[in-house]
Amino acid sequence: MLCFNMAQGQMVTAEPGAMMFMHRTIEIETKGRGGIMKGLKVMALGGETFFVNHFRAIHGHGDLALIAPLIGDIRPLELHGNNNYIIQSGSYLANCQGVDIDTKWQGLRGFLAERDIVMLHASGRGTMFISCFGSLLERELQPGEVLTVDTGHLVAYPDTIPFQIRRVGNWKSTILSGEGLVIDLTGPGKIFLQTRHLGAFVDRMRPFLTQQ
Repeated sequence: MLCFNMAQGQMVTAEPGAMMFMHRTIEIETKGRGGIMKGLKVMALGGETFFVNHFRAIHGHGDLALIAPLIGDIRPLELHGNNNYIIQSGSYLANCQGVDIDTKWQGLRGFLAERDIVMLHASGRGTMFISCFGSLLERELQPGEVLTVDTGHLVAYPDTIPFQIRRVGNWKSTILSGEGLVIDLTGPGKIFLQTRHLGAFVDRMRPFLTQQ
């Protein structure tokens, strides 16, 4: 759970459906994500909803609690105007004022046929909150260090890190290894990974779900 103790006048932006509870001193306003065109781009390319909720403490201070849709960690990321991040679609939870969430066209490269993709771009100055499926791990890459990551385990990384998206191994490995797309990340920089894979979890649960 992510809990804010908001002073009068403060505002928090969050994904729809994330609110767990709030005081009546806080009002909610639902708007398109940064305007019609920007919102449609984020929805179509980022896998995110067109609308976001703005929670503002208008009538005095109060508490606001948010939850993520998946079971896992929540972590703040501080943006200082020069450390922008690429975020996996679905890992964005909320942000304070001063943070801009948009799609980044570079993130589309190699992901056009996939849905569990790195699509959102966070910039500006302020605090952003990311969530994950399972535990959130931080990995500091040294200059020139290359780490190959399954795209389903990647949560966020700085937009200054060079990357390359590819299929794992040859055609035999791609078919038989159970791995799909991987991303090669080249340091320096800190990347954020999640211990669970949503696609693998869904496949594992499929035999237990009622078939129509």
